[in-house]
Amino acid sequence: MTVYLCLAAAAGAWFYLRYRLRLWKATRDARRAIVAGQAAKEREAARRTPTQRLHAVLPDAALARLFRWTPEGRIRPTVRIARRGLFGRYERIRPDQHIMVVGFTGSGKSSALRVLAAWALSNSCWSLEAWDGKWGASVRAYRGKCPVLDTMDAIEARLADLVARELPARALMAEPPHLAIIMDESRLLNELSAAGMRDLVTVIQTGRELGVHLWFGLQDPKTDSVPSEIRDQFSAKLVHQLQTREAAQVALKELVAAGWAPHRLMRSGQMLIWTPVRAMSAPRVVYGLWLSAGRLAALERQGPYVAPEFAPPVDLHKGVAPVAHAFDLGGPAQHATRNARTDEFAEAIERALLGGPAGVREIARATGRNPGSVHRKITQLAARGQVEATPDGFALPPAQEEGTSQ
Repeated sequence: MTVYLCLAAAAGAWFYLRYRLRLWKATRDARRAIVAGQAAKEREAARRTPTQRLHAVLPDAALARLFRWTPEGRIRPTVRIARRGLFGRYERIRPDQHIMVVGFTGSGKSSALRVLAAWALSNSCWSLEAWDGKWGASVRAYRGKCPVLDTMDAIEARLADLVARELPARALMAEPPHLAIIMDESRLLNELSAAGMRDLVTVIQTGRELGVHLWFGLQDPKTDSVPSEIRDQFSAKLVHQLQTREAAQVALKELVAAGWAPHRLMRSGQMLIWTPVRAMSAPRVVYGLWLSAGRLAALERQGPYVAPEFAPPVDLHKGVAPVAHAFDLGGPAQHATRNARTDEFAEAIERALLGGPAGVREIARATGRNPGSVHRKITQLAARGQVEATPDGFALPPAQEEGTSQ
């Protein structure tokens, strides 16, 4: 009996000592991680210029005043986005690319997007749109300056229009005009439907060479909220302060191991700029320019901007003329041959039905519109008695066909 008690005591002591050893190792590793993080911050601070060291101790109000955005005397092909220090040169990036701006609230993310927007508003060759799916709360400063889409239905309709109408028309142009789309809210990715997400992926994969550029703002990038099909398409990244190493790895991937560590930035306004030009260079901490929402709202566009008309290519099999706008679903519908000023969408549908009854998809292919828009418009025309449903599809009423033939 004594032998068994001794064996049990020895086993208990062994398990207890093993537990204490594991606890000591965990505590030791945690202390080493803290010391290593502090040492990394000290090394990062030692590599900075004297002006950046000075700015590290200045209050936020002083920094915002020092690096406040001011309009440039002339528009250049690059955007002045940040500065190395008070006496350092400006950091510039090319706007004609997909740009991802990352950082938690208060780090300067929205201010960087406003600086980009101010450049686009000052350039008469660029157009700007602002998207926000939560009733326009984060793009309030853009109202009156550019089109603002503040509902998910409007955003998904715009995405469908880009894919079905505008991108094919841009592909036929030698030099398509530039369009910048600001999306300052990661909620958009979570709220988009499957069809909307497919359209967004199409736009971001093919839009850059066709003149459509996404400037996307993210607060807390995660692998489950930002698909890789979207995340890998950003060729420029403006990374502000982040809270965790995981968020930094989502934004910069393996660059975090090479020293690009936005989760170690010391204060708001500091930023890491990654572009293909700087891909092989050492990380350099810069100070982003600040532009308040009120100042952006007070800016005026330098020179008038005339939005280009985009029409889908002519369908040679149907012989249907191109249509100008995909969002023109309302207005009084008139016959194509009666007045010079007509409802172009209804006119195109009437021309498509001159050859006989057709379904919604056939009409969509003939008019170059998406099936959803065609279905809504057909419903309106049917309510007015301008088209009628037949077993073979929709068709013009007999009286209207006679008037057309005359």
